[in-house]
Amino acid sequence: MFQHPLIPLVFSIILLLLVLKQSLTKRTLLKWRLSFSALIVFICALFVVFRHEIEKSEFWTNFSDWTLLSIDILIGLFLIVLSELSIAQEQFNQDLFYTLDQTRYYVLLDKKERIKEISTVFLNDLGLSKTEALKKNFFETIEKKYRIFSLNGTEVSKDDLKIYFANPSKDAQKEQMNLEVHDDKGDVFAYYFMETPILVFGRFQGRLFIGDKKDSDNLVGMEKNLADSMKELELIKSRFITVLEKTNEGIYFSNQTEKNIWLNDVIVQMLSLNENSMSLEDFKKRIHPDDLALYEEKLSQVNHINPNYSVSYRFDTGSRYAYVKEEGSRITNGRVVEFCGILRLLDHYHFEKTGTELDLIQGEPEMLAMTKRLFEQNKVFQLVVLHVGSIPKLNEDFGRGIGNMALSEYIKAISHRFVDENMIYRVSGLDFVILLTDYRKMDLLKNSLSGSEKLLHVTAEYGSIKVSVEAYMGISYSTEARNEKEVLAHSKEALKFALNEKFNGNHAYYKEIHQ
Repeated sequence: MFQHPLIPLVFSIILLLLVLKQSLTKRTLLKWRLSFSALIVFICALFVVFRHEIEKSEFWTNFSDWTLLSIDILIGLFLIVLSELSIAQEQFNQDLFYTLDQTRYYVLLDKKERIKEISTVFLNDLGLSKTEALKKNFFETIEKKYRIFSLNGTEVSKDDLKIYFANPSKDAQKEQMNLEVHDDKGDVFAYYFMETPILVFGRFQGRLFIGDKKDSDNLVGMEKNLADSMKELELIKSRFITVLEKTNEGIYFSNQTEKNIWLNDVIVQMLSLNENSMSLEDFKKRIHPDDLALYEEKLSQVNHINPNYSVSYRFDTGSRYAYVKEEGSRITNGRVVEFCGILRLLDHYHFEKTGTELDLIQGEPEMLAMTKRLFEQNKVFQLVVLHVGSIPKLNEDFGRGIGNMALSEYIKAISHRFVDENMIYRVSGLDFVILLTDYRKMDLLKNSLSGSEKLLHVTAEYGSIKVSVEAYMGISYSTEARNEKEVLAHSKEALKFALNEKFNGNHAYYKEIHQ
């Protein structure tokens, strides 16, 4: 043999080590390069092991010579290519680190928080040379010039930071670190770092901090902008709350991410609900089964391109299905998707607008729902059906304006004296239902009616016009009935007695006419 097989074996091992180094540098396994290098090492090792057997045959000796020469050439070419790549990568790394060194605050720490590398701009800021900083604890080095004040908004000391960073997790991820420091003059600065853990084969080896530094002027500017933004948000919040409190519209917010819905008090009263918030599942259970599929189909078509929608459906108020119309839009902040808008009752049995307090009184569906709720709560109450019979004559004699005004003033006086929690309802043009849950109000009503029924015969003057309001009452107790429909029927029966010309008086209690 004109070449000893140890020579290509040595070169192939050098090649394999070089590829392994590149794999570590790139933090990835270079499979093809490693496979090729390992194969060359294996072939060369075979020639070394079986060298004496090969030398016994002239043919195999010549073959092995040419094979080893070919391997030398391949290794040489491969080394040239890898060297070029390594030189280019090294040049790139040098340029990159030079730029970082001159412009950014960065520091590389070992697993004991000692400085292994630190940028020139960071050293200049600390007023230290590289030899004074290397192999020193990072936080002690900072405190040679500054006093550490807080970490991410929490007040800390140098010793606190040592404890905080003492036990790194193998699952550590990139995190932001805002380190506030004060100098001897009391000026405030902050280092804004991105902390990157250094892991080698899954084991923690240190940390890399790269970031910037802000002085007090920049920090004050940032705090001022934040404070201004907070004030603006508070103003928007106050405006929004005011609108919600003052509006007569039914406003809702349906959170599609958290699967819940919030409804304002107008909707709660309109649909006879028990609370302002409920799950979407519970809300959908009260939609009529025949309308639910259409409702869900409409909402499924809403997206960022077509954010607006309108849908009508029947909703269970507890006493009946009411027709409602939901008009809304899709809004999102990137994390939460909501539908918000206005909910209106389509069959509210609205009476003609009068411009008086009569327009604020709820109707029969709300009355039935409240009566049912009182029964479910086992509360003793009194149901009064009030019929104001003189209004048609006032409308005929003085005009509808006077009639509406007289009716409104009368109902207002009744409500002020006897009604709690707005439990008065208009069930027809001249008929109202009052629910009394306070025993004192029940006694007050009874005493007022026993005094020649002045409560049901009222006169008033509007300028030169004198009017007289005559009303009738039918009254029953919840203890005399089994459910909301029966107690209402008892009061209507008592009212029928009171309206009878042969009956002596304008009011009647159900229990008295059945004695």
